[in-house]
Amino acid sequence: MKNLLKVIYLTIILTTVNLTVAQNFKGKAIYQSKIKSEETVGEIKSEKDAEFDKALQKEWEKVSQKTYSLSFNKTESLFEEEQKLEPVGQSDSGMTISITISGDGKKYMNRKVQKQIFEGEIFEKKYLITDELTNWDWQLKDETKKIGDYLCYKAEIVIQVTAAQKEEYQDYLKNKFKQKTNLFEMDEPKNNIVTAWYTLEIPVNHGPDKYSGLPGLILELNDGEVTFLCSKVVLNSEDRVKIKVPNEGKVLTQKEFDKEEKKKMDSMKDKDGNIIFRTFTN
Repeated sequence: MKNLLKVIYLTIILTTVNLTVAQNFKGKAIYQSKIKSEETVGEIKSEKDAEFDKALQKEWEKVSQKTYSLSFNKTESLFEEEQKLEPVGQSDSGMTISITISGDGKKYMNRKVQKQIFEGEIFEKKYLITDELTNWDWQLKDETKKIGDYLCYKAEIVIQVTAAQKEEYQDYLKNKFKQKTNLFEMDEPKNNIVTAWYTLEIPVNHGPDKYSGLPGLILELNDGEVTFLCSKVVLNSEDRVKIKVPNEGKVLTQKEFDKEEKKKMDSMKDKDGNIIFRTFTN
């Protein structure tokens, strides 16, 4: 009887310790990203200014591969680019090119209160995109693989083509039918399959970019255009994991931000519907 009581007592102690560890669980994951160039710059048609195309391609190669960090605890996460000082791209002719990746701002999520706050920018004007936390409809698969020392499981979601994407493509077809110049070639938009690999060995619901909601940390993610691969994970380090909620910029919902962005982009289009690029030389 005494031995049984000891076992019960020990079980209670271990359960209490495990709960305490779970509540204080924190960590930081480092991701490397790579964007498919053929989805963007590779389709630019601009024979009138070969130097501009060359400088643009050179700058794109620099920004298409980046390093990000994901700081997290059991309920919160903050995804952001690792900052490094680099000169703005410049061609031999003195032409200055700068590329900003849309949606590249900080992304904060709080699963306890079901809120997300993303940083947005439209031509150097800052916004805070605040919405309810997105609940992705993940489909769990039977496939597994190792990423580093972690056993990972596969999951997928299908993201449907939006009405805005369909409208943009129809505008493109109208211009093409009228034999108007299009700076970009555009393929018909299709539903996108997002693939994630997560590990149950790190029991948090977080992941890179805007994705979360799986029963373990996402170590690899591919959404068709960009791939994020985790290169390092540090758990329960003595170093303090800082999760600072973004707080600079005009507060909008995602729908309001998309409307504001479209309005600004439309104001920059020429009569053929192409966005006007302005180049500056020294």
